[in-house]
Order: sequence, then C-alpha cells, then structure tokens
Amino acid sequence: MPVPITESDSPRTTESKRRQPRSPLWRLRVWQMILMFGMGAICIRLYYLQIHMGPELTRRATVQRQQTNLVIHRGAITDRHGLPLAIDTTRYDIYVHTNLLKVTAEEAVVTFARITHQEQSKIRRLFDAGYPIITLARHLGREEVDELQALNWTGIDVVPKSFRHYPEGKLAAHILGYVNMDTRGQGGVEQAEESLLQNIGNVSKPQLDGHGRPILVADKKQQPVCDITPPMGRHVELTIDNYLQHLAEKEVAAMCIHSHALRGTAILTDPQSGEIMAWANYPKYDPNEYSKYPYETTKNWAMVDVYQPGSTFKILTVASALDLGVIKTTSRFSDNGSIRIGNRTLHNHEPGGLGSLDLLHLFIHSSNVASAQIGMAMTPQQFHDKLSQFGLGQQTGIELAGESAGLLLATRKWTPIDQATTGFGQGAIAMTPLQLAAAVGVVANAGMAVQPHLIRRIYDPRTGVTEKWTQPKKTQVISADVARHVCTLLGDNVAMGTQLAGKVPGYRVAGKTGTAQKVTEGGRGYQAGQTIASFVGFLPAESPQLLCLVVIDGPQTDGRWGNTVAGPVFNAICIEAARYLGIPPTQGIDLNSKRVNSSSVAPSVKYAAEIKPDKEPARDAGSR
Repeated sequence: MPVPITESDSPRTTESKRRQPRSPLWRLRVWQMILMFGMGAICIRLYYLQIHMGPELTRRATVQRQQTNLVIHRGAITDRHGLPLAIDTTRYDIYVHTNLLKVTAEEAVVTFARITHQEQSKIRRLFDAGYPIITLARHLGREEVDELQALNWTGIDVVPKSFRHYPEGKLAAHILGYVNMDTRGQGGVEQAEESLLQNIGNVSKPQLDGHGRPILVADKKQQPVCDITPPMGRHVELTIDNYLQHLAEKEVAAMCIHSHALRGTAILTDPQSGEIMAWANYPKYDPNEYSKYPYETTKNWAMVDVYQPGSTFKILTVASALDLGVIKTTSRFSDNGSIRIGNRTLHNHEPGGLGSLDLLHLFIHSSNVASAQIGMAMTPQQFHDKLSQFGLGQQTGIELAGESAGLLLATRKWTPIDQATTGFGQGAIAMTPLQLAAAVGVVANAGMAVQPHLIRRIYDPRTGVTEKWTQPKKTQVISADVARHVCTLLGDNVAMGTQLAGKVPGYRVAGKTGTAQKVTEGGRGYQAGQTIASFVGFLPAESPQLLCLVVIDGPQTDGRWGNTVAGPVFNAICIEAARYLGIPPTQGIDLNSKRVNSSSVAPSVKYAAEIKPDKEPARDAGSR
C-alpha cells in the first residue's frame, strides 16, 4: 500500500530546510562584537584625551591662544618718590602687502608719507624694491595708526608691540640699562630684574584667535580678564632720588669737561642704610638710542673697572691697624721723606721729611712713609683678612649684573714692597669706586658694613602691595670706638687742612683726598703724568647721614690732584644735598660763612680755579 505524501515531506519543503543556516545569528553577533570593541576604543580614547590629558591639552591651547599677538608691558622703574624713569608704551609696526592695495602706488606713497611723517622718496624706494610685503614704519603712535585704519585700505597689517621709553633721557642711564630690539634687558636694572619686570603674576592673559580677536573662555579659577590692558609686570622702585641724581650728573659732567678728563663718577649714599641716593657716571648715554653708543660708554665703569685708589685708601689702613691693635691712637711715626723696603725706596710727593707724625698729621700731610710703616706693622695675613672684611676682593652684592670683584692678592703672593705700598692704596689691591664707597661707609657707620643697594622695593602695579623690601646684609667689621676715632681724625683733617675739599659751609665734614697714578694697560708700572683724582667724605662727621665719593679719571688741568679736581665736585654736591635732605647743621660751625653759588652751571669748575694744591701726593706710590 503506498505511503501518502504529506505537505511537510514535499520536495519544496525539504529544499527550504536544507537552505536554512545552522546558526542564523552568528553574523549579527560578529558585527555586534565589532561595534562594541569600536565603541570601547572610542570611550577609552575620549577618557585619555578628556580626563587623563585634559589639563595638559587645555594648558597648551591656552598658551597657544595667548601667544597670538599678545603684548605684555614691562613694569615701570621709578625713583624713590615714584617718578618714572623707565616705562612701557604700546607702539605699532606697519606692514603693507603691496599686491593687495586697491590704489595706485603713487597715491599710496603720498598718503603713507603724510601719515607716517617720512619722506616720499624713502617710501617710493620700498615700493620699487618689488617685495610683496614691505615694512612701512616701526614704533608708530596710536594717532598715526588710527589715521591709517581710517583709510579702510586692504593690505595693511598693524602689529602692536611693547616699546620701552626713558622719559628722563640720559638721567641714570647706567643704573637703568636699556631694552634691546628683542625686548630683552641689557645692563643695569633692566637686565638684573628681567624676570620680575615681565612677571604679570595671576593676571589672566587675554586669549585670542589667529586674527587677534578675543575668545571668551569661562574659567572660574582665573580672575576677570585684563585688569590691566595690556598685562604689566612688577614695578621696581629705586633708592635713587631724581633731584640728587640730576645734581650729581651735572657736577661730574662739568668737571670732566673742564678738566678734559676721560671719565668720572660720583656715588652718594646713606651710610646707615646702604641706600644709593645718586650715582652719576660720565660720559653719559641715552638709553632711548643705545645703539648709537659704544660699549665703553654704556657700561657702568664705576662697578666694572678697577683702579688703585691711592691716598683715600689710607682710611682703611689706619682703621684696620687700630682695630687689630698693632698701633694705638697715640702712636707716632718718623717720616724722613722716604723709606727703604728691600732694594726699593718709597717717597712722599714733596721732598724732605715731615718729622714725627701722629695719625692726624698722617692724614693732613698724606704721608706715604707713615702709611707704609702701618702697613708693615701688620702681618700680611692680618692685613689681608681685615681688607677682606671691608669687602675687598669680592662683589658688594649690588643688584646689577656684571659687577667686578676687584683684586686682593692672596698673601702667598705678597712681597714686602706689596705690603708697604698697599698701606697707601697701591700694591696688592685694586678696587672699583663702588667698593671704596662701601668700605669707607663702614667707618662712617660705627664699624658696621651695610650692603649697598639700589632697589627699595618691588610691588604689584594693580594693587600697590609691596612684594619685596630690600633687607641689606650687615656685618661688624671694626669696633665702634675705632670707627668713631677715625671719623674724628678725618673731621680734623678737613677742618685743619689747607685744602678746599670737604669745606661745606655749616657742616663738619670728615674726608680724605686721593691722587693715584694710573696703572699701564699691561699691569706693570704706571703711566707718566696720568692720575686718578678722588675725594671721599661724609657729613656730619660725628653722626654721618650722607657719604659721597667722587672719582675723576685722567684729568688734564687743575694740577690733577684730588683736592683741586674731585674736591670741588664733592663740595657742590654736598652743599645742595645737605640742604635738600634737611640734614641739621653741625653745632659750633659758623653758618654765616660765605656760601658757594650752587646754582651755576658748573660750580666745581669755579672752585677749581680759586684754590691752591694741597699736600696730597700726585704719585702715591712714590717709588723710584
């Protein structure tokens, strides 16, 4: 009996069953796995970029947006009263795409010449050079830029830049330094305080796109953008007094011109605080046009170049010997006019002996022979160590770059002649005028060495809050009793001596002249007929409030003595400085004595012609 064929067993049904896959979802599962891995990789990458690398990428983006066309102003440098000596302004460089201009070249030349105040021939040469982009002008002011932008011409790019300006011109140029074309400070405070002058603190910098348009970025951690526009660095307030600086520069320049000197300096300090109130150098230069001057003019030679100070150094010799106890205040010295050291003979300036001298008359007659005896009374190690305590052979720590440490030979190199000649400011030492002013300041400040400094404070221009006050280092070098006795000797030296130097009406001045020979360039021997004239003094002698050192290098007139060349400059500066600072006159001094007209152009020149040379040796070494 035949088996009946059902519908499920039909050939069509059997064929369809064969075509069905054993696992109909496997392809779907594969694609699901691929998508899951892909999304996982994306999530991991997003986590890496947004969470792990997020802060770093944000910082990079911020820096990039802030560097585009960003102008930052250096902080100002002011005198002690806030008078600006160096300030930043915004100036503009103008670039022209000649191919994009829609006007004729002749019309552009005429218009640009009128607005930028340049000659048409100069601008025409720029256009004729054939360059696609030309530099039309640099450091234009805001008014000229506004006029250029009002033209609404295509092809003109205006690039803002910070521009350093020195409103007082040459005043205090060697202290300030200058800013070069790369906006980097060179010399003076500009170089020494470069980082602070450009430190804008927590002020948020504006973020700009590639076209210089501001981007609004919400950031709760930052302060509101642009409290100061552009952002400004820290301000530096100097110890310099603008009026006293003008006074010192005028007097030094007048004497250098009158005496045909190579250069000169005057350093005016407060010996108690170490503040430098004026520091004049000659020749001067204008930091606004620094490129026109050679390095020899722009450098601050009074802290870079060394010299042998001569008789002004006798102050340190006497103070050192008294403090060490090798001589007494009552000691006397025999001066026969010369002294034999080995195969060398040292002489005073004037022939003939001075007889028996005490310390006072050593200063009055500026005896080389007596000073050499005091130098020989100390051992080389004693003398060297005491001079080192006075600051010789090391930097003073002034806040300026490039200071010289001077020269103080090691004792193993000292010969007997070196020990003797060092007693009167030659021999084994060479120093800068700044070092000498600081060393004599020890005597004026009761034996306490105070680090000289030029910066009073550094403060935030937004808030006026002082961030740093200068705290100078202090060290006791000699006893207060020794310092007071030397001050008395120096005061009597000026009062009883015949020289004009230090004669400031109404005040008892303590001081000492110096006239040193100039060392040859090779360092061996001295230049014939060439001197360095100096005078250092302070007032009032018993309670010093003002110290002034004047050094004139290479004078050719007025005898070339410290008394006749440097002394008048000291007098002219201190007469006016004492009045200006309100220093009380010394009791017992005749206040009705004839005063010098300090308002003349060069009072120091007037003095120099009215006096006779003192006993100060023109050849401090005196060796033959």
